[in-house]
Amino acid sequence: MKTVVARLGALLCLVVAVALVAGCGASKTPPAESKLKVEKFNSQQGLPHDYITALVSYGTQLWAGTKNGLARYDSVNWQVHVLKNTNALGSNIIENLTVADNAVWIATDNGVCRTDGTNWASILTGSRARAVTAKGNEIAVATAHGVEYTTGGAFLTMSKESAGLVYDEVQAVCYDANGKLWVGTRAGMAMLSGTAFQTFTGPAQQPMGSSLVDIPPNPPSCQLIGNNVNAILPYKGKLAIATTSGLSVTDMGNQWTSYTGAHKKWVQRAGQIFEEQAPGNSPLPGSSITALAVAPGDAALFVGTNKGLAVLKGDQWLDIEPRLSTVPTGPITAVAMHNADLWVGTQNGLYRIEGIAALVSPTGS
Repeated sequence: MKTVVARLGALLCLVVAVALVAGCGASKTPPAESKLKVEKFNSQQGLPHDYITALVSYGTQLWAGTKNGLARYDSVNWQVHVLKNTNALGSNIIENLTVADNAVWIATDNGVCRTDGTNWASILTGSRARAVTAKGNEIAVATAHGVEYTTGGAFLTMSKESAGLVYDEVQAVCYDANGKLWVGTRAGMAMLSGTAFQTFTGPAQQPMGSSLVDIPPNPPSCQLIGNNVNAILPYKGKLAIATTSGLSVTDMGNQWTSYTGAHKKWVQRAGQIFEEQAPGNSPLPGSSITALAVAPGDAALFVGTNKGLAVLKGDQWLDIEPRLSTVPTGPITAVAMHNADLWVGTQNGLYRIEGIAALVSPTGS
């Protein structure tokens, strides 16, 4: 009898052991990663227009610029500001939004205004403002004829002729971590030094007749990936520079890291000059960088392109599309992180990617 009991006990132990191995073995299929919820907003949900031009996070609200007014979102409702109800707005066409000196600065098709959410003030009128930034008494406005600049008095036009600006069509203005004013134009960068600009242009190629001419950088250390600049942001103690040819992250000195997507480049072959498709050095979905935003603590850089969204975390690009329930596609017009969510502007609506903070945190992946 004891022998039978012993055999039964041994058999039971064997069954339990097999079950444990089967339950804990390496061959078990891991659970699929959960999708991040993506919600879309457009004029049907309260936006004044579907075409989003700018986004910023300010206090407890997300602010969105559109082709027909400004809106702010308190997580429940959209409050819309247009000329009819907000006198300080110079135009319903919002060009750019910036948060500086505890206020939202609004660049419009007819000047600049600012607000702390309650009080509004008109800052500049009579000119299309492409971008604006401020620091203390200083205000810099990007225009088609240079930088409108003030240190507290009347605005002064700083152009190529009057202040050595590299090019008069200015598209971006930004103060770096050291308080220096940087300007992005359609033909290079510039830094304000006193009452004049120091200019920076990267290497380029220009077809001239039957020849392809190499244009050297100025200064020689400048390796800007493209000279047509769309946006500038401070990032990791450096500048992130969005151009129509790719993204550069740089100290504007000797440290340059540039990223490109698949793009066209000039080539000369058999006496002919033509454009040829070339591969990029990164998984950027588009060749032209259209928008930038930085996660808190410089945890990540959100990059909008002419063909979709990309996320740079450290020196690695995240494969984000498989994690999204809906993927914003086409030209990205604006990006901003608000609380734990990423907001992505397009020409046909606004997307909220919920919980992206976990993905870009130091422990996320």
